[in-house]
Amino acid sequence: MKGSMSTLERSRRITGILFCLPALALLLVFVLYPLGRLIVGSFTDWKGYGTTSNFIGLENYAKLGQIQYFKEMVIATIFYVVADTILKNILSFTLALSLDKKGKGRVNRSVMRTIWYLPALLSGIVTGICWHIMYNYNNGIINQLLSSAGLEKVNWLETRGLINVCIVVAALWAGVGSTCIIYLAGLQGISTELYEAATIDGADEGQVIRHITVPLMAPSITINVMTTSIGAFKAYELPAKIGVGPSESAKLIASKIVDLGSGSYYGRGLALSVILTAVITAISLLQLYYLRKNEEKNG
Repeated sequence: MKGSMSTLERSRRITGILFCLPALALLLVFVLYPLGRLIVGSFTDWKGYGTTSNFIGLENYAKLGQIQYFKEMVIATIFYVVADTILKNILSFTLALSLDKKGKGRVNRSVMRTIWYLPALLSGIVTGICWHIMYNYNNGIINQLLSSAGLEKVNWLETRGLINVCIVVAALWAGVGSTCIIYLAGLQGISTELYEAATIDGADEGQVIRHITVPLMAPSITINVMTTSIGAFKAYELPAKIGVGPSESAKLIASKIVDLGSGSYYGRGLALSVILTAVITAISLLQLYYLRKNEEKNG
């Protein structure tokens, strides 16, 4: 019996390894290998074409500060990531609570869920173009509504600072629906008996949300905070199509990487990509540590 059990265990391990091999192969080919080439290339003068390159050490990294409007780009990226992550999660969580309420209007709730999720089906390019048109000073619908109300038009896309807010608003419109779906799934996994017990004990709605809903939603919060922050760091299509404002004051790091990669500063683009990857990895690990710790405490 002991021998057969060990044989069975060995067979299971081999089967598990075989099932993991395709995923490991994809990880190696499409993630680890390109990442390795990226890191190595950032220390060379490779132009993005041909096979000739020379090792130049940290020169590409040292010259990142010479990029025009580099400081503005970093500030714009930090603002976008922080605002998009915090506001998107707060709005989507609040929206999920309202859409999950039981009682009358089930059809209406289903319709509202569909309406809120529809923007998530659009690509970033389409969303960016649509909002660029709406923000247009002369013919945009937003300024037309302001004019109809007797207010002055606003130059949304050419006002420093304001365009950063405009990009965040567009990103929220496009992404709240998909984040809300995850929160809705988490809410529907909470037992109604807990709510009934809290109501019997005299807890009001705020206390129920604070002491029952939020703690039990910790896994969903972890997923959404990490995915939204990583997505914000990598955002390119939507911000690029809306615009960058005066002196490229709203250009994000991802957009600058594309510009450098398509120009004559390919090495700097690789170096900036390595730094962005390192920042995303570090922040994601910190988020995972603290959010998981919060899950264990609430669990």
